[in-house]
Amino acid sequence: MTTNDALPQSAPTARTTQDRIRRANIAEAAGGFDGFISLDWIRDSGASVTQTLAAWDQGQLAELPVGRGWDVVRMDRPRGWRTVQALRTAGAEIGPVLHSEAHVEVLVPLGSVAEWDQDDTTVVAEGELLRVPPPAVVVPHTLNARSWIVPPGTSLTDGMALYEAFASAGASMAMDGGAR
Repeated sequence: MTTNDALPQSAPTARTTQDRIRRANIAEAAGGFDGFISLDWIRDSGASVTQTLAAWDQGQLAELPVGRGWDVVRMDRPRGWRTVQALRTAGAEIGPVLHSEAHVEVLVPLGSVAEWDQDDTTVVAEGELLRVPPPAVVVPHTLNARSWIVPPGTSLTDGMALYEAFASAGASMAMDGGAR
């Protein structure tokens, strides 16, 4: 008997097409991380990595608490997109950025936006739950009307760089006559 013969064998399970797609999307997200999805941002939030991955595997959004491992700045969608563009133009390192029907939400280092004073934005309160799709759900794809503009990786957006980009986006929109 070989060693493999002694290993327990699991019964094959029938997978639906939707199951295969969800699993492929999660696996695809691993491509940018040397074969592994970066889980530090989930661990840092205090959420269960197992529960997060299970929610994603079931095609659901995961809920991660804000204010333990990182903070979140929420802005209206048009200015949020302009802010991301301003960050890119400035060559700033951009961490995870979420997109919803009404908002853009940027994950920043804990405490880096404590003095945030920009109008038309919110620093999400500590303990509030952030609903996140798997890292592979990137614009234009969505899961329950949420997707990543920039998927999670190994860094967060610097709070000062975000502040400057948000101000720049506002100035740009004012020069465009408030075009959104």
